[in-house]
Amino acid sequence: MREARSRDERVRRGDLAGAVGNAQSLADDVDAITRRAARYSSAITAAIAGRDRLLAPGGTATAATIAHFERYLRRLRHDLDAIRGEMRRAEARHRGQLEAVDAARGRLTLARAEREVIERHFAAWRAERRKLAERRAD
Repeated sequence: MREARSRDERVRRGDLAGAVGNAQSLADDVDAITRRAARYSSAITAAIAGRDRLLAPGGTATAATIAHFERYLRRLRHDLDAIRGEMRRAEARHRGQLEAVDAARGRLTLARAEREVIERHFAAWRAERRKLAERRAD
C-alpha cells in the first residue's frame, strides 16, 4: 500500500512538472506575441508620422503617395487587430494552463497527504505490534 502511495506521489509530481513546463511555454508564446504587437504599433506610429510629414505645409505629397500610406496603414492596423486577437487567445490558453497547474498542485498535495496518512498508520501499527511483543516477552 505504501509503495502504491509513493508511486502515486511520483506520478503526481511528474504531472505537475509537465503542467508547469506547458505553462512556461505558453507564457513564452504570450511574450512573443506581445513583442510582435509592439513592433506593429511602432510601425503604425512611424507610418503615421511619415504620412503627416508629407501632408505638412511644404511637403511633397501626391495623391498616389498618400493612398499608398493609407493602404499601408490599413494593412498594419488589420494585422495588429489579428495579433491582438491571437494575443487574447494565447492569454486565455495560458490562464487555462495555470488553472491546470493549480489542479495538479492540489492533486500532488492530496497524494502526499494520503501517503503520509498511510505511513503514520503503519508506523502506529508497527509501534503497537512492538509493544505487544514486548508485553508478551515480559
